[in-house]
Amino acid sequence: MLNLTIDGIPVQVPEGTTLLEAARQCGIWIPTLCHHESLTPYGGCRLCVVEVRERKVTHIVASCTAGARNGLEVVTCSDTLLSIRKGIVSLLLAEVPQSPVLQELGAAFGVTGDTRYTPRNDSCIACGRCIRACREIVGVSAIDFAYRGYKKVPAPPFFERSESCIGCGTCVAVCPTGAITMHDIQAGIYSRAPDGSIIEGPARIIDNWKVSFPLKTCSRCGEPFVPQAVLDHCAIYAKLPADFFELCRECRQ
Repeated sequence: MLNLTIDGIPVQVPEGTTLLEAARQCGIWIPTLCHHESLTPYGGCRLCVVEVRERKVTHIVASCTAGARNGLEVVTCSDTLLSIRKGIVSLLLAEVPQSPVLQELGAAFGVTGDTRYTPRNDSCIACGRCIRACREIVGVSAIDFAYRGYKKVPAPPFFERSESCIGCGTCVAVCPTGAITMHDIQAGIYSRAPDGSIIEGPARIIDNWKVSFPLKTCSRCGEPFVPQAVLDHCAIYAKLPADFFELCRECRQ
């Protein structure tokens, strides 16, 4: 076990624990955007920065990627850290002022968007959650970052329809700002897919990746419940019998 102090509180954590995890164990709130408990730490948003004092030297590190060590003195809230976080939130609000999550953070830190910058046309903050979830949870890697700097965005290859996407919606679930739009179409309803084609429901559309999928219908209740591509993917990796996927979750219970 490792012994350290966080905001003056003695903490004991096992090896491999990050400073963010150690702080949360103590009930200390550290703001994050790119971090998700189910994903590999990324350290992209830098909202989780903390001050670490070791051997009379103080460093500022991202707590979601920095590991706990014996004898560390960690400060999670100081004038310096508050100034850094305010600056980050102000810039993010300038780009995506319509995001409820960023508006809440802005209210918490008492800042508004920097008016020197033009807002984006979407709510993406390039946190990378969707990319990591697709790669680490789903195991597909249908999307990745395109461009660099201010123009950096998650996208399918060459901004064309992603042939690897299975329409599971994991990316939608982990996105902190609601930048990824997904909607299901009811049976008998026609809609235009992102590639311009007309599809008939039941179907699912994920606009960002320019994909559409027919939905599997439960053989018992008749309700559409998941894209067939998701079932095909699960059948390969879960090694379950084919008839397992004939019923929706409610009818299997």
